[in-house]
Amino acid sequence: MKQVLFGERLKNAREASGMDQETLANRLGVKLSTVKKWESGKLDPRANRLQMVASLLNVPLVWLLSGSQNVPDPKAATSNREMMLQKIADLSNRIGGMKSELDELRVLAENCD
Repeated sequence: MKQVLFGERLKNAREASGMDQETLANRLGVKLSTVKKWESGKLDPRANRLQMVASLLNVPLVWLLSGSQNVPDPKAATSNREMMLQKIADLSNRIGGMKSELDELRVLAENCD
């Protein structure tokens, strides 16, 4: 029995969600090349990104990491409340990423003369 690797599970979950690599990268605040490397197995996401990936793709984190647990049917009806909560979580993650980048720029600017 063939074992499915992380990159393959990520790709399958992304495709099942109807999302392309560029959209996933944008929602996670990473480069497109990063998502491509994750899916090809050349790079693994950092721990802080894993939960975001699982949440965006609507799959259990344990399944994404190990392949255990059942994956929810992506075609199952999602309530308006669930969709709104997901969008809120997505925006919150993106805002958090932007805040980090602003902090880095602020430090760089303060150290420039």
